Amino acid sequence: MLQTHIRLWNWGYLWRVSRTPWGDASELRERMLRPGPGHAPEDVARNQRERLLAAAVVAFSERGYDATPVAELLKLSGISRTTFYEHFPGGKRDCLLAAVDAATEAAVSTVGHAATGAGDDWADQVAAGFGALGLAVVDQPAAAHVCLIDVYAAGAAGLDHAEQGTDRFAWLLTEALGRSAERAAVPPAVSSGVVGGIRALLEFKVGGGEAATLPDAMPELRDWALSYRNPPAPLRRPRTRPPAPGTARLVVHDHVDRIFGAVAAGVDAKGYPALALDDIVRGASASLTTFYQHFDNKEQAFLAAYDSAVAQADAAATPPFRWTKSWPQAVRAALEAYLSFWAAEPLWARIAMVDVLTVGAAALEHRRRALGLFEEILAPGVELQPGLGPNVVTAIGGGVHHLIREQIRRRGPEHLLQILPAATFLALAPFTGPDEAIAVANKGAPRSSSNTARRASGTRRGRRP
Repeated sequence: MLQTHIRLWNWGYLWRVSRTPWGDASELRERMLRPGPGHAPEDVARNQRERLLAAAVVAFSERGYDATPVAELLKLSGISRTTFYEHFPGGKRDCLLAAVDAATEAAVSTVGHAATGAGDDWADQVAAGFGALGLAVVDQPAAAHVCLIDVYAAGAAGLDHAEQGTDRFAWLLTEALGRSAERAAVPPAVSSGVVGGIRALLEFKVGGGEAATLPDAMPELRDWALSYRNPPAPLRRPRTRPPAPGTARLVVHDHVDRIFGAVAAGVDAKGYPALALDDIVRGASASLTTFYQHFDNKEQAFLAAYDSAVAQADAAATPPFRWTKSWPQAVRAALEAYLSFWAAEPLWARIAMVDVLTVGAAALEHRRRALGLFEEILAPGVELQPGLGPNVVTAIGGGVHHLIREQIRRRGPEHLLQILPAATFLALAPFTGPDEAIAVANKGAPRSSSNTARRASGTRRGRRP
């Protein structure tokens, strides 16, 4: 009986994996529309493109982007190489990004339709939207994997498309909150952090093989999102000056640390995908023998360097948290120290918050462990609100990292302390309520005009991405 159950479960999983937003990938050749009488050219072109997108989603999710040749997409879809490049002149990367955009749009449409079909009550619409998102990930595991994991293999372009997808869902959440009088004035940066945190949790669940738990987790995430209410004052730009670059200075003790430094310099110069082992050993003034005494490959060296940088950032944030008596103030002090560390180490900030995404699935568990600081600083809040558990803590940490990553990419690491108020409010409001959270977030910030404060809080509400 157990073996029969396992076989049925495996069959069901494989059936779901072959499912895509454009139909079952196992039937792509049968769905072929041949050019000629009876088939309009635009219908044939759309049929070809959808078959290629379906093949890409299944192949990339199963084999990984780098390990999937164009020939595999042609085999699955029944499309010729010439036709493939007519649709995607940039080759495999263009195909990946097109698949991500189309699958994201399909998911946004699914969530939006579920919300609008839930009646006139905005709370019911939010609940339906969250439920539909969790089910969509389970129902379309291949598309979810490509959108959440494989997209980063496209480098900076992949990051841009991932952010655009996050912005689409942030717009949906902002629109929903705007229909609640108690939540219509939640700062846009906070809404962006909430959606960024949900995305981070989805990445960890999908990449870690835990996607099946998402439908049960969505009500908790919904309650967390709705726990943010209008603050009594706008977020204000902090008075704190950014630290000078290099003042944190990651410690360099020996040849292992020199390897870490060479990894960082190489990734900064060439990007992780193009970084070669020769670049590392040459930059570290080390031999291949020395490198292989410690690491098996560049991926292992990168992740070790990443872990070291995160550990030192945590070490900078932990003392202020433990030495501050008031818990809300301690959270702000920890976040200020954390942001200051990364602002003082701009090279490592980019590597730890941006470049690590391009390492792909191998970095997922390391990224998840990097949120351990938030487990410590938010533990007293979980005692106050036990309904907000580990998933919410992970999402808050992921949301803060999302705000950090956006600031690095848009303005540079030297401006990281400007997001301190938004990060503080994001971390505290679910546990303390908006009044205390905004008071702590704006500690020491000068009062400013509403327009200036609105610009410091994030993008204007209501602009659709």
